[in-house]
This record gives sequence, structure tokens and C-alpha cells, in this order.
Amino acid sequence: MKKYTGKSKFQKIKENSVPYLLVLPAFAFVAFILWFSVIYGIRMSFYQIELGIPGEPFVGLDNWVNLFGESRFQNSFKLSLIFVAGSVGLGFLLSFSFALGLKKVKLFSVGFQGLALIPYLVSGIATAIIYRFLFARGVGFVNQILLILGVGRIEFLSVPHLAMIVAILANVWFIVPFSTLILLGGLQSIDPNLIEAAIVNGATKMDILRKITIPLIKPMIGIAMVWMSFASFNMFDVILPLTGGGPGRATEVLALYMYRLGFDSLRYSDGAVVMGVILIANVITSVVFLRIFRSEV
Repeated sequence: MKKYTGKSKFQKIKENSVPYLLVLPAFAFVAFILWFSVIYGIRMSFYQIELGIPGEPFVGLDNWVNLFGESRFQNSFKLSLIFVAGSVGLGFLLSFSFALGLKKVKLFSVGFQGLALIPYLVSGIATAIIYRFLFARGVGFVNQILLILGVGRIEFLSVPHLAMIVAILANVWFIVPFSTLILLGGLQSIDPNLIEAAIVNGATKMDILRKITIPLIKPMIGIAMVWMSFASFNMFDVILPLTGGGPGRATEVLALYMYRLGFDSLRYSDGAVVMGVILIANVITSVVFLRIFRSEV
């Protein structure tokens, strides 16, 4: 009789489940921390919780309705959309360009990839300080260049639309490195034989980019977009020390507005509502980007 040496179905299931069992404790811990805070925050938005008022009466959707009617919230929501759109648009162009450049680097490629990641490793507060020095009116590097060119000093952080542009640039500098590595991973996964075959058939660089490169890395583009929109909607530690939400409230995005409500005004329930809005915005943008950039192959 021939001896059976194959693995049983139970053994195969046992072996395949080992990686999941090893990851499960870390996943459960992170999920508990995140979802506990998220669920508790959403719960807070349906109760009236203020430091100076005893008790936590249930008010249903009143907090949401009242906050949506406030002009300050509407202004912050509009500014967040502008901030995210500018950051994601400019961030994608830069990160995709950098990824294409890094892919062509052969000598010391790992070192250049490490250097590209440095801005992401710098804290948000340090990034804000750097940009305050760059765009300061008196001794700022940008204004010194403008003086040399004969343009004169510009009050970048005192003019509403210019302050928003500076905030977007600082945010882009912070989020681009990680998205660059995501896109670089996608570019490096493309089979070089496809590119060579296209060149042999007379395809131009633009044809290769449009018909081969971008379609093949669509999932990576979607992930990079999700990361940049997520980071931009949640951005707080760059804007607070850079502009403080000013001038006036010209850069008071939702994350900063939530901080003001919770820690300045002690309106915890309203702050929880803003948290819920940010969460919904993140989910919607993530679903949209992932559906748009689904793989077609």
C-alpha cells in the first residue's frame, strides 16, 4: 500500500492560521484603543457634557444641528476642504515626481530613500518652526530672497490666503515623504520587461506613463491619496504653532477648531461632534479614492 505523506486539511488550516494568530494580539490592542476612543467620542456627541454643568443629559442630535448652524464651524469646514484639496493635489504631484526620480537612482538608492523620508520623521512642531523662519517678515529666508530680487517684503503669515498657502506647503512637506515611498514601492513592482516591450514597439515616455505605469500602480496611488487626505484632515500639530488658526480664523481647520472647542471653551460635546465630522470625512474620502483607483488588471 502506498504511504500517504500529504498534509491533512486540519494541518493546512493550522499552518495558515499561525501568521494571523501572531498578529492578533497587536491588532486587538490597537483596535481596542482606537475604537474605544472613537465610540466613546461619538457617544459624547449625543450628550450635553460641559465642565461647568453637572450631569450628562442626553440631547440626541441637538449638538450636531446647533454646531452645523454655527458660522465658525462652517468656516472651519470650508477651510478644511481647501486645505485638504491643496495638500493632496500638490502632494501627489510632488510625491509621484520624487518616486519616479528615486526609481531611476541606482547608486546609493537606499541612502537616497532614507534621505527622502527625513521630513516625515521631523515632528510637526519642528516643521511649523522651520516654516515660520522661512516666511517670517523680517529675517525670513523667503523675504530675504524677495528683497534681493527687488520685490519687497510680503506679510505671508498676516494675509489670510497667503497664510493658508504657507500652511499647505508646510503640510505637504510633512506628508509627501511617506506617500513617495508608497508610490515608489508600486513603481518598483512593475515588470521591466513590460517597459522594454513598449519601447521596442515605439511607445514614448508619456505613452508608457499613461498606459502602463499609472494603470499598474493605481492601488498604490489610492493608498497614497488616502494617507495624504487622512493626514491633512487630522493635521493639527503643524498649523497650531505655525499660524494658530490665524490671521483671524483664516487657517482654523476642523482639527484646530475641535481643539479650541474642547480645551479653550470646554465644550466637550461640541468637540466630539467635530471629531465625528472629521471621521466621516476621512471615511468618505478613503472610499472615494479607493474606488477611483481600483486595479483594472
